[in-house]
Amino acid sequence: MYPKLVGKRNELGITQQKMADLLGISKNNYNLKENGKLDFNLVEVKKILNILDESYDKIFFEDVVTENSYNQKESG
Repeated sequence: MYPKLVGKRNELGITQQKMADLLGISKNNYNLKENGKLDFNLVEVKKILNILDESYDKIFFEDVVTENSYNQKESG
């Protein structure tokens, strides 16, 4: 799932149907992609970033740091 994408889309008042229309895909297909069950292709990612006027990091990068990943950096 892409919570940042959902949040920004909702903030801008863009429905899943509208986003699907802008990407040229079905609402069902968009829903599956937004929920992480299918992958967005590169063209779709670029369109989404343009529509939302955001960078890749702000929408698609997960900034969750787990204790395990932190410990790996510390021991390396």
